[in-house]
Amino acid sequence: MSPDETSQDRGWQGAEGHRFALEVLQLPLRRRMLRLMASGMTRFRKAGGSYPSAQSACGSGRNAAQQMGAELNLSSPLVEYHLSMLEKALVIQRHEAGWRVTSTGLLFLEKVEGGP
Repeated sequence: MSPDETSQDRGWQGAEGHRFALEVLQLPLRRRMLRLMASGMTRFRKAGGSYPSAQSACGSGRNAAQQMGAELNLSSPLVEYHLSMLEKALVIQRHEAGWRVTSTGLLFLEKVEGGP
């Protein structure tokens, strides 16, 4: 995949893409992980009610998984598995600084979850 393709948010495409993403996001643990990432992982509750921009990143790879694992009382391999599922659902993507919530992920949080 070219850098241009990875830097653009692809969003959910077609009925199958929507169905898969909603199945992935049906699990409350994954929605909580998405909210933690959107908050920047350094603060788990954000004052003001809006999520940071899609450009905000969540820690560096393994460190982010360890941070999230500690917060959620999960092992790093289990956190990595759930992160990979969120990535397949196009709500997060790998970033040079670790992971970042995509605009699709932020939109899901704002419109479906109703904010933090």
